[in-house]
Amino acid sequence: MIDLSELTVQKGKKSLLHRVSLTVQRNEFVGIIGPNGAGKTTLLNVIAGVERFSGTLSLFGHREGWRRSRETRLRIGYVPQLFQIDPAFPILASEAIMTGAVGRTGLFRSPGRQERERVLQLMEMMRMGHLADRPLGQLSGGERQKVSLARAILQQPDILLLDEPTANLDIAVQREVLNLINEIHQRERLTVLLVTHDFAMLPAAMRRAVLLNRGHVVFDGEIDAALSSNALSKLFEYPLETFERNGRRFVSYG
Repeated sequence: MIDLSELTVQKGKKSLLHRVSLTVQRNEFVGIIGPNGAGKTTLLNVIAGVERFSGTLSLFGHREGWRRSRETRLRIGYVPQLFQIDPAFPILASEAIMTGAVGRTGLFRSPGRQERERVLQLMEMMRMGHLADRPLGQLSGGERQKVSLARAILQQPDILLLDEPTANLDIAVQREVLNLINEIHQRERLTVLLVTHDFAMLPAAMRRAVLLNRGHVVFDGEIDAALSSNALSKLFEYPLETFERNGRRFVSYG
């Protein structure tokens, strides 16, 4: 589904990604983990087609430049980091989700009954059907993140890119959003790349992690090995100890 070889992103004298090579298979769930400034969001932007790069990128078996065809864009759903919305912004939650259908229906074509039914189905699946007619700006951070997820799924992608989907949410809402991401991955059979710098709370479906630091891949492998004390200490360049208690992972700072 995704194949990167010697991929580099340079901004002036600064290298945001340096000779990154990565292959992701269909239906894989991969975590992109690293500290702030590691190049995680830049990597997603390259795959999404909004960042120039050098090197080789192939998607769905076809080599791509940074400009993408409409067909390729439709196959990639992107949920960016949570952003603030003006409470007076005149769009309802259901309408915001419906914009995910624009790529397939066309900008000037009204959505049909099938799209409207799909929006309601997605909202019910995410336990937010009661918010369909609520203004988007009046939703909580977690509710807005659910809207973003539903909008991306309505697009019917094959690849789902998630950039810090639980950032700035409280712990209970983080867990709810992560459970939804697990459910979406299994139900829609998507290939998922999830960016995070929080390695204490990760989706259960994530079996593989790529650790990025300063634009370099420092580890690529199974999630348990990625979150070992040695791997995390190398990643954050600071002595860390990891341990589990009651099924949850904790980190001790040296």
